[in-house]
Amino acid sequence: MVIVSAMRPLSTLELVLSQLVSLALGIYGSYKFGQNAARESAKDVVRPHARSAVRSLLGLRDSLYRLWGRVEDYRAEGDDYRFEVIQAIIEEQVPTGDSAIEDWRDIAVEDVDDVIRSWEEETEEVESGNENRTDSR
Repeated sequence: MVIVSAMRPLSTLELVLSQLVSLALGIYGSYKFGQNAARESAKDVVRPHARSAVRSLLGLRDSLYRLWGRVEDYRAEGDDYRFEVIQAIIEEQVPTGDSAIEDWRDIAVEDVDDVIRSWEEETEEVESGNENRTDSR
């Protein structure tokens, strides 16, 4: 279009067509850039919620593991089928929590991994602190 307009004046039809093509390309480009900007903005809004949700899920998972241990202790004391039912319920809850963590990881990978890493470090510190108190007694 530029080359043709340099050689001769464009007709009215050619001018209208060039403006329509420019308009269509402009609208398409705006839509694509806006779509990417909206996606990034949504991630920024959701990211803080992902961190707190994953912390809660990790706490719930640890609680389920502690409950599992207590049920094991009670099962060792007596042979009651109800403890097996309770353990089966607990077994079903742990994968649900892990799946929810993976769902949050789809949204905010780095944030979820940071929370998990810091949670594991805190857990190791608490466990090593408990071992030191037990050893000193």
